[in-house]
Amino acid sequence: MLSAPSASAEVVSLDILPGLSFGQTTLYGVGCTYVAVARTEQLIEPRVDIAPLDAESAMPIEDFVWQFDGYFSTPVVLGHKATLWTPTTPGQHSLMAYQTSAGGPVATVNVNPATPAGPLCFVAP
Repeated sequence: MLSAPSASAEVVSLDILPGLSFGQTTLYGVGCTYVAVARTEQLIEPRVDIAPLDAESAMPIEDFVWQFDGYFSTPVVLGHKATLWTPTTPGQHSLMAYQTSAGGPVATVNVNPATPAGPLCFVAP
């Protein structure tokens, strides 16, 4: 009996890395930029996207390039897709990583007011 080829693996995890942020109640601050990393089961995937689930965020790489190419997506490299994310308001923010319209993992963080200082971020309590 012949079997159908296996479907492309979905995104298995999404993390928002706090980088050099310092805070008492959360490591995420308004105006500070973070790296969001999605991981896939396969080392090579055709396309993975990471998107905010609210309008109070900026994704600097995509926001810039989408002015010229609305289909741009940073590539998956060795099973990882990374992009930059900047929250623009305090409160709870969520990002989703996905390959298909079925969606994928969601990462949610609490964001407080902050003072960005280059790569450092000083988050208010």
